[in-house]
Amino acid sequence: MDKKIPSKAKLKEVVKRVLSSHLKVNSQEELARLVLARLKREDKNYVISPVRVKRVALEIHEVEIKAKTKKAVRLQKIDDCPICHSEIEPLEVKNLADKKVLIGYQCTGCAYQSDLEAFMPMKYAFLWKEAKI
Repeated sequence: MDKKIPSKAKLKEVVKRVLSSHLKVNSQEELARLVLARLKREDKNYVISPVRVKRVALEIHEVEIKAKTKKAVRLQKIDDCPICHSEIEPLEVKNLADKKVLIGYQCTGCAYQSDLEAFMPMKYAFLWKEAKI
């Protein structure tokens, strides 16, 4: 039994089919399980990882990904987006002394934003954009 990895195009097609029928999937693992079940209808040897499914879903315009985050006890700097791995830019405001103060982070590639405490994703939700819930 040889493992078979689906092409990116095939995976995009299946993710679209799964999300258009389920409208909302509440975790990365659940989406991967649903996608794999659909793939295995065609070939029992298909394998995928939840991380790959998430990365492919990020490229699909009709899919919105929301992330629930966990609190960090102390300030930690992040270099890239924990969702799409794009560049993170600091969110800064000026205080009364006209000095810049860091209040959080914002992704340049997706809608991810965080304050200084909550920035590590714990769970992802995948939504089909035509049917926002």
